[in-house]
Amino acid sequence: MQLFCFTYAGGTAAFFNQLEAACAGKIDFVKLEYPGHGLRRKENLCDAFQDLVADSYVQLRENYLGGDYALLGYSMGSIAALESLRYLMGKGELPCPRYVFMAAHEPRMMLSLNECSSENMDEYVKNRTILFGGVPEQLLDNECFWRIYLPLYKADYLMMSRYDFDKLAFSTEIPAMFFYSEQDTPRAAMELWKKYFTGSCEFVAYSGNHFFIREHYREMAALIRERLGV
Repeated sequence: MQLFCFTYAGGTAAFFNQLEAACAGKIDFVKLEYPGHGLRRKENLCDAFQDLVADSYVQLRENYLGGDYALLGYSMGSIAALESLRYLMGKGELPCPRYVFMAAHEPRMMLSLNECSSENMDEYVKNRTILFGGVPEQLLDNECFWRIYLPLYKADYLMMSRYDFDKLAFSTEIPAMFFYSEQDTPRAAMELWKKYFTGSCEFVAYSGNHFFIREHYREMAALIRERLGV
């Protein structure tokens, strides 16, 4: 059983290391690295999901071993996973995944960044990232950290701000599970995913901020293994 993982805005493939370890080798994790991020930091960043998904599909196709697999998207990775699912279903080269897991993102357009002026954008992106709990306290005022990572966060946030769920004409009966924190993405907002996933949908709430996976990766791993039967 393979699990293809799509990380959050500004994130790297290593984000899923704890979850992978908690699955105790029962699942083959394929942690996708976005262009311009992590081990691919020297490459150009994507400015549209169309480009990100085309790149991710190449990674998915090259790493697919045959048999059952699933998709996991965290935060922005939920959009990337959804669009990758649409893409692979349209291509018809690979079978559909057995299951889809998504976390920490509701299917709503991110409007706040569109209302932000170019002069204030850097500060907005920094404040939003800090508010979400994405930056360790010791790095909050680290100029070197922001010089490296602010362009990543900004590029990914801008990409998300251009994604319009209202124009998304897609639905599937593939079973799905949605992880969330009420503090971050309320249940009512998460249930809007039912518009696109019309089969079995499960919603699992955890305590914590946007990155609740850091405290609850063991519980998430247990549910993922259970649903995938491994």
